[in-house]
Amino acid sequence: MKKHGIFGFALALFLIHSVNSCGAGIGGGGVITNPSLQMTFHPPTPWTYPDTDALTTLAYFPGQSLTQTEAQLRANGDINSAVLAGLQTLQLPTTGITITPSYTPPLVKDCAKIQGGATTTGGTFGYEEGGAITQMITVASTLQLTPQFCISRDYTGGVATNIPTRIPFIQQASVKIDGLTMSEYQLTLLAAKVSQYLMLNSKVDFTEEITVN
Repeated sequence: MKKHGIFGFALALFLIHSVNSCGAGIGGGGVITNPSLQMTFHPPTPWTYPDTDALTTLAYFPGQSLTQTEAQLRANGDINSAVLAGLQTLQLPTTGITITPSYTPPLVKDCAKIQGGATTTGGTFGYEEGGAITQMITVASTLQLTPQFCISRDYTGGVATNIPTRIPFIQQASVKIDGLTMSEYQLTLLAAKVSQYLMLNSKVDFTEEITVN
């Protein structure tokens, strides 16, 4: 199991336990109107998009949206579906409400993989694991990456001492639900259901628990 996925697995177990628990200790007893959820995660590949020449150079990931508009529609649709599924599971109203996601799809490119094409000189590329972009990898500006190196995800250019820089790729999103009044306890359960749905159906790789207000 990849290292970052340990959190996701533990979170899934916690969420399943939370939703199935009937104890009153989860959440508070207050009432919240027009609640919102805040999410922090490694984004699913379809929630990102590549450079405009990606189709020509094969510098994109399988399943990745090809435009920012497409990525936005995919993310909004997934978040909407997750909220509706959570409300239905908890037998909360789904009519007369307005679900408003807030998310800005990031540009994430892969290095060029078209056989016979030009080599890629330096740059920053996404690293995909389990259907999500988990890292950004930066290679030296003078390093030449052939399409074969890109296909095999060898970002050293075949030289072990050419160690690229890797940083976690973490994004945020929120969703507001207008026209709904619920208890803090119900909102905590809804957040758990939304997390489960997005992890299982959209491959959102959460790095933190969803926060609610």
